[in-house]
Amino acid sequence: MRNILLTIVSRQYLQDQPPEETSFVTQGTLCLHEDAIEITYPETELTGLAGTMTAFRVEKDRVLLKRSGAVESKMVFAVGREDRSLYDMGFGALMITVCTERISSTLDENGGNLFVAYAITIEDEATGRIEYSIDVRLID
Repeated sequence: MRNILLTIVSRQYLQDQPPEETSFVTQGTLCLHEDAIEITYPETELTGLAGTMTAFRVEKDRVLLKRSGAVESKMVFAVGREDRSLYDMGFGALMITVCTERISSTLDENGGNLFVAYAITIEDEATGRIEYSIDVRLID
């Protein structure tokens, strides 16, 4: 397990709203597995998910996003495939469907970049698109 510094940029293109970009820098960990690389970090007030741990598990053909704590969710991103999951916010849950448009990763044991773009549907209503760009640098 390695200590890392993450620069995370999230872009939301939601129906009938101007594009919104959020970026922040945080510390986390990078863990190498036999078949995957996992980056984990705590969410902050800036993202509205304080009290939540987020993990991206990057495998050969897919990326798993798991949140635990104040918010509970698990999403699977694989290009051209849909994934339905429950997004539990502690006071209620929503059915989320994601359809992955693009995944790009240069992550290895020394850091790198992860990019994920997907269309999102909430409770069977098309909502828009979301992009994550995560830059990972070692700090130890």
